Amino acid sequence: MEAPQRTRPREDWFDDDYIGFWLTREEERAAERHQQFVKIRAVIPKHQHDAFRYLNLGAGPGNLDEVLLDYYPHAEAVLLDGSMAMLAEARKRLERHEGRVEFVQANLDSPDWVGAVQGPFDAVVSSIAIHNLRDPRRIRALYAEIFPLVGHGGVFYNLEYVRLARPGLAPLVNKAATDPEAGFHAGHGGGGSPGTADEQLGWIHEAGFAVADCLWKEFNVALLAGIRDHIHLGDDAHEAHGEHAEHGHHEEHGHHEEHAGHGEHH
Repeated sequence: MEAPQRTRPREDWFDDDYIGFWLTREEERAAERHQQFVKIRAVIPKHQHDAFRYLNLGAGPGNLDEVLLDYYPHAEAVLLDGSMAMLAEARKRLERHEGRVEFVQANLDSPDWVGAVQGPFDAVVSSIAIHNLRDPRRIRALYAEIFPLVGHGGVFYNLEYVRLARPGLAPLVNKAATDPEAGFHAGHGGGGSPGTADEQLGWIHEAGFAVADCLWKEFNVALLAGIRDHIHLGDDAHEAHGEHAEHGHHEEHGHHEEHAGHGEHH
């Protein structure tokens, strides 16, 4: 006799049963999510060994932060989530980064969350979280609340479900996902997404960001970007230091060879 399939609990981010269900489902999507998270990592306007500070809104169990903090050893993170259970999972996941991470419990469904964090941040990021607010008016207001927290030269990145530009595209999304070689993952989740990519970019721009653009999109999943004013990606100091040391070594080596040559002539 087959075991009965587990019934999906009603979505409730303060219910332990639903959170357990969601965490299990995310583990099944780990490879897909990792490919999305590294896209955020790749466009952080910092070199690998730069020191910077970022805020993750709706951080959940810290999967994105694990990708970021492992790669950027001098980054510091503030993880904000409404669920204490999610933050507890994040604490366990990021235990090896203790001292570089602050955990904040606050809900994004009202502007009060802003008082729980201290900006400015070099980056504000979010991953598959903000759409859970459902109300497009609240999301537009949230983008406006984010803007003052982003420092000069800073960015806002939102990896998010978006509504398809035309509902008639839905069959194409489902068909594309059946071809494993193509690598399309879109089509899972995202029901009730409150805005298309273009609509959300408009909300980001009206919040005050000088540039709003879509850096990557796959059907109903998009990486939306807000650039506060400008991007200043200076030289990689770590790499430059290495090149300088190597250059100095070559010069010193050449200097010794020159003296050795003089000795041979004499």
